[in-house]
Amino acid sequence: LMRVGFVGELGYEIHAPAADTPRLWDALFREGQAAGIQAFGVEAQRLLRLEKGHVILGQDTDGLTTPVEASLEWAVRMDKPFFIGQRSLQAMAGRPPRHRLVGFLLDAADAEHAPSECHLVIHRGEIGGRVTSIAHSRTLNQVIGLAYVPPALSTPGSRLEIRSEGGRMVRAEVVKTPFYDPEGRRQKVGEHAAEDSA
Repeated sequence: LMRVGFVGELGYEIHAPAADTPRLWDALFREGQAAGIQAFGVEAQRLLRLEKGHVILGQDTDGLTTPVEASLEWAVRMDKPFFIGQRSLQAMAGRPPRHRLVGFLLDAADAEHAPSECHLVIHRGEIGGRVTSIAHSRTLNQVIGLAYVPPALSTPGSRLEIRSEGGRMVRAEVVKTPFYDPEGRRQKVGEHAAEDSA
């Protein structure tokens, strides 16, 4: 049992042998009925993680993405004796990143024409990056997303143009992530319970 999660909400992960999980699932749901326990699916998980700005490796990154470009430099300790990729990162140290992963809010006027994942960010008439994740946030009642952009556009407040379906250009603003609850209060037992009862 680990008090961790990927969705920015109070949660726990239970790791158990596969053969035991059907009985464990049934027992948890039986005992959790009084507390209102509910199952949720992968799409809900994907939206919740996006609202917190959490990266999905392989979706928001690829084999060429560096930790700096993905805003994950906090997760790499360069002073370790050795890790795979360390020499490559040392060779790149001091070089400016090609692009940066940023959060964005789509302009409300363009929500009806929201782009999809892999649609292009256009900068000065050229391809400047791409959308990696996008969804309508029920928490914020806005379309939010993650995209790679040129470093010049990575500052919160920067304006983006994204080529949507049929070549239509839509606009967005770069914002800090997480999109909500930057203090992580919803992940804390006492504060989460107090917030839910308010």
